[in-house]
Amino acid sequence: MKVIVSTLALVFVFFADYVQAQNLIGQWSGVAQAGSEETQLALTIRHVNDGLSASMTLPDIGVSGWPAQSVEQTKNTLKVTFPSDSGPQQMVLSVDGQSMTGTWRESRFETAALVELTRVEVGSPASEQRILIEGPAGKLGASLIMPTCTDGCPGVVFLHGSGPQPRDSNRFAAHALAEHGIASIIYDKRGVGESEADLEGVTFDALAADAIAVADVLRHQPGISSVGFFGHSQGGWVAPLAGSKWAHTAFVITSAGPAVPPSREAEWDVVRRLRAADLSNEIEQEAREIVQLWHRGIRSGDWSPFDRALSAAKAESWFDTAGFNTFMARPSEAFIRSYRAFMDYDPIPALSSLTSPMLTILTPDDESIDAVETESILRELRNDGHDIKLEIYPGYDHSMRRLGPEKNPIRWPEHPDNYFSSQARFIQGTTR
Repeated sequence: MKVIVSTLALVFVFFADYVQAQNLIGQWSGVAQAGSEETQLALTIRHVNDGLSASMTLPDIGVSGWPAQSVEQTKNTLKVTFPSDSGPQQMVLSVDGQSMTGTWRESRFETAALVELTRVEVGSPASEQRILIEGPAGKLGASLIMPTCTDGCPGVVFLHGSGPQPRDSNRFAAHALAEHGIASIIYDKRGVGESEADLEGVTFDALAADAIAVADVLRHQPGISSVGFFGHSQGGWVAPLAGSKWAHTAFVITSAGPAVPPSREAEWDVVRRLRAADLSNEIEQEAREIVQLWHRGIRSGDWSPFDRALSAAKAESWFDTAGFNTFMARPSEAFIRSYRAFMDYDPIPALSSLTSPMLTILTPDDESIDAVETESILRELRNDGHDIKLEIYPGYDHSMRRLGPEKNPIRWPEHPDNYFSSQARFIQGTTR
């Protein structure tokens, strides 16, 4: 009899936990608040074989589907841990029927944020369909994101930043534009996710060819009226190149995209450090020449001129300020092979031959590119008759997220208020 009672008790506990888990599944929406900062968030909870999984979307920041690394459920508490570069971030939430309240802690900040969520019924303005596209070097795994189109939708091909980028890096932006009636395709970069081929040693021409193959597929979807390209960072080089090569390009948008070669852009990290320390133009030029000798070593394999210049610079008071310690170690052969493929790419010919209108989004506080130099180059091209519109956002970083006072990090750095709406107006204006 005792065995039967114990078994029934275990079954009851299991059933109670199961019911509680089922009650958690779905989407919860609300706000997180810490001091004067506040951000919207949505927490999606799903059932998996061994329990629960969760993901978070932060619409003010531009984060979509951030997956949790663990989800722990007790009777009335949900503990969700998210991975991040600064260490795990943990939410501990008390569940009360249709609401959750609790804290969100991360190591960068002493105080925890307060979280309040309620269950919501989710509707989406766009459908998402996973597809495979035949690219020039193999299949490309992609997702077609389609809003409801009454009179035909313009479409965007989203390109990638540097490195092995999956389609997820552009999912939030694609759905944000879908709310304005704009369709898109996001896809895994070569060698990433469901995409074939190898990313090592690939040229910008090859990446542009992938983008054009994707654009051809989007152009032939029912309800698509026109197609253009969007590229952030490295994609800011590739998008105008693809746009200049494809006869059907309706528009190009770049965000934090340089108008100088990558080898010139690579000087910026050193230069901005020296300028922040208010050092002279002569020192800046000397530092630039050292970085140029480093690139000469990449091209030729002869590192002796760079080694001599770097050794002499060690005696200078500005050596550490410039960050030259990072140049002490020789780059790997894999890096050299990959970087050599595009380091001397000159974007001016593609920008000059582009016949479709282009919107360029820049911030003068960009830590990765000299946006002021790029803005000057693009204004010259515009003065020469090229159809270039500039959108400048002071006080934002390279990822177009807001900087705090004195450029200190803030907990929830959001995009500019009109970041997506201005892109949508530009796209719709080019397709009328």
